[in-house]
Amino acid sequence: MHILQVTPYFFPHFGGVESHVLGLSENLIKMGHEVEVVTSRYSRMPETENINGVKITRLPQWINMYNTPVVTSIRQFVRRTHADIVHIHSPPPFTERFAAKGAKDAGKPFVVTHHCDLELKGFFGNTVVNFYQRYLGEYPLREADRVISTTDSYATTSRTLWDIDVTVIPNAVDINRFNLHTDGKIIRDKYSCENEPLGLFVGRLVPHKGIGILIRSLTYTKKGKLLIVGDGPYKKWLINLVKKLDLKHRVIFVGPVDDYWLPSYYSATDAVILPSTSRLEAFGIVGLEGMASGKPLILSDIPGVRDVISEREGYIVEPLDPSAIAVALEKIWNAPEMAREMGMRGRERVEKLFSWEKVSKDIEGVFAEILAK
Repeated sequence: MHILQVTPYFFPHFGGVESHVLGLSENLIKMGHEVEVVTSRYSRMPETENINGVKITRLPQWINMYNTPVVTSIRQFVRRTHADIVHIHSPPPFTERFAAKGAKDAGKPFVVTHHCDLELKGFFGNTVVNFYQRYLGEYPLREADRVISTTDSYATTSRTLWDIDVTVIPNAVDINRFNLHTDGKIIRDKYSCENEPLGLFVGRLVPHKGIGILIRSLTYTKKGKLLIVGDGPYKKWLINLVKKLDLKHRVIFVGPVDDYWLPSYYSATDAVILPSTSRLEAFGIVGLEGMASGKPLILSDIPGVRDVISEREGYIVEPLDPSAIAVALEKIWNAPEMAREMGMRGRERVEKLFSWEKVSKDIEGVFAEILAK
């Protein structure tokens, strides 16, 4: 099977969708399929590249709106593809619409995986979102041979997916890379004095991730440190917040971490926190990485993210409530045996539901069913 993946951004751009597309592509190749990716080109990225057998084509952006690439040439690229099936990842808008139009032009079947809702602040932002849902986003979803959502609750609550038949297939994690045996001692010795408990955040430093709320949670507890792994436009504001709250000895901005070292950071810490505040966070891949590493989670109670765990593997807390995060952290830090058991249950859940082996087979099954018609 020859599969074309279409995504607004791709590796090395850092994000959950990009990670999902790369992992899915690599695993479909292992299963014997031919996979290529078409995406937007930014900075000085090469126009074509091959990563682990995945052929990548990057097309120039006509314009970038709200950090969303508008790549009109994707329609022509998809129209000319020799792929058997097109797999479109959305949102942001524009890319999915151009790709869907190209697939229809060529008579190619296509699948849309809808990862999250579009959410923009302010009156103008709401106008843009409404325009997307009514005009841009509806066409690809209505015309798709199949629509995939990553969680049950998200498929139910997303305004964009109302009245559309949706197949739920979750995101996945590499359970061999993130495991119970990675040595995190070097990282723990570097940041933890006298075995002081550590909390971990991994992700882009942007407002909807809720990092400011997480930082404020430390003012409700006198113990523990927080490691923040990642980078982004919100970093300067967060650093100023840490100074204002006098937490500079307890909040450590690690910055971006090489892929080789990332599993060690999970292994070194006592809890992984996803304090997201927005529906832009459709599925917590970081949560899966933490669970695969045997760590208890603290997650915001928002659609998508809350589907990752039951409260047997961690705690689900109210978004925008730093005191609730602090209570959950203290429960984990004060009961290491209970935390260890939570982590082991999380590992078992990941192995059963969220391995790339299972998820890739499920998506392959969708493609095969469509092509057999």
